[in-house]
Amino acid sequence: MGVFVSATCVEFEVERLPELFEPDPARIRLACARQAAVWAGGKPDRYPILLHAPLTPAQKAIPAANYRDAFYDEDRMLCAQVRGACGVSNAGSDAVPSIRSNLGTGVLLACVGLEQDVFEDKMPWLRQHMSQERVGSLTGDDIGIRGSFARGLAHMRRFRAVMGDALALYCMDTQGPFDLAHLLLGEALFMALYDDPPFVHRVMEFCVELTIRTTRWMKEIAGEADGRIHHSNHLYAENMGVRICEDTTALISPECIAEFAMPYTQKVAQAFGGAWIHYCGRNDHLTEAALAIPEVRGINFGHVPGHVHDHPFEQDMQRCLDRGKVYVGNWPRYDGESGRAYLDRLYRWAAQGCLIPAAGAALRGEDGFGSVAEALDYWYSLQA
Repeated sequence: MGVFVSATCVEFEVERLPELFEPDPARIRLACARQAAVWAGGKPDRYPILLHAPLTPAQKAIPAANYRDAFYDEDRMLCAQVRGACGVSNAGSDAVPSIRSNLGTGVLLACVGLEQDVFEDKMPWLRQHMSQERVGSLTGDDIGIRGSFARGLAHMRRFRAVMGDALALYCMDTQGPFDLAHLLLGEALFMALYDDPPFVHRVMEFCVELTIRTTRWMKEIAGEADGRIHHSNHLYAENMGVRICEDTTALISPECIAEFAMPYTQKVAQAFGGAWIHYCGRNDHLTEAALAIPEVRGINFGHVPGHVHDHPFEQDMQRCLDRGKVYVGNWPRYDGESGRAYLDRLYRWAAQGCLIPAAGAALRGEDGFGSVAEALDYWYSLQA
């Protein structure tokens, strides 16, 4: 039995988690069907909306570990993840709860011997890099299950042992080929784009192989097919199998995006029957290039604090609609916009099949909805 003492000096039995999670299997199946239909270009019985709700008093007893404790202790990591999944399950929306071993953006590089620094108050971060000479010598034979990546797989096995089939697992942070190349080389990558393009292309091929092999190792434990995906404690689709991050790609020129990033993003997407793209900030050249890839099903932006309205909502939604893609995730409310007006604005696009909104902003502020139930009732009333 997994028992540990929480930060509040209270013993907690990990085996209690399945009963505290309290999922509604029928509601989760309905949420899966609605999301899968939209991702596949079909029409669901109701267009999905993604929300989360407060924890119950009993669920609040689940310990919330700091990042360092969770990194090294699989049961503390499991508790932290299940707390988040409870919030999604409690809402009864079209979000599909899922959990992962949350070990940071650099965890795949542990497979070639690079390890992240671990902190109590923020996510792990990779400060180690390899020389160009060493990176240039890497082959598939250098990729192995070791270090913190092996720890993450052990976490996943423990999660499955405790939670059974009640809660889906999703992959550790896979990033994307160009982001992985940046993690490998550090800032030297940017000079190499101009000084040694053939070297960069070799590195990119290696990062494709690293992404594909590690993702399949994780999916095997999760029991998830190559062309299916749970992700981010809300997303589900049956016509793609991987999330690709392009945060570093957003920093380079359109020419470099076209030559060094998108061809390799496409290779990963093809290996898993499709992909969705995330990046933070705004780079319209990157957005256009990503959505031009047939195997890319959709996109998500990280809205940077202080710049949350940099993305033009109507323009980006029209871009997704024109290209047959789906935007999944949150959009900020405008100043003075009520919760109803906000959902009206989102619904116009969701009803055209190009938006699956994470709409928690509808509940915030004086003009927001008073509860998740009220927001859901209004959203579904738009489709009656």
